[in-house]
Amino acid sequence: MRRLKEFTPKEKRDEIVSMYLNGENSYEELGEYYKVEPSTIRTWVCRYRKRKNIVSLQPNLTALEEMARKKKETDKPAEVLQLEARIRELELQNLALNTLIDVAERNGIEIRKKSGAKQ
Repeated sequence: MRRLKEFTPKEKRDEIVSMYLNGENSYEELGEYYKVEPSTIRTWVCRYRKRKNIVSLQPNLTALEEMARKKKETDKPAEVLQLEARIRELELQNLALNTLIDVAERNGIEIRKKSGAKQ
């Protein structure tokens, strides 16, 4: 998990919601780390999803699958969990950038380097 730093209340809430939606940590892990009730975080995430009309990138897990996921993740060292979270973040960033390039090219803006182009 990221190092605890000083936040304004809104920044703290946004950081926690972002970490949850990126699949970095569970409500309980975030609540323990940031000293916030997990139910409060769950409320923030629900409000954010409704306000932004977004769908979670995390699959819908049953209670048993969620418990198994938590158990599996707690067996890993903290550094591995941080690296996995960073990989997920970079994969999403890559997807967003490729989508942006695809949209630009559909609108006549050529961005990708074509094979055989003069250099």
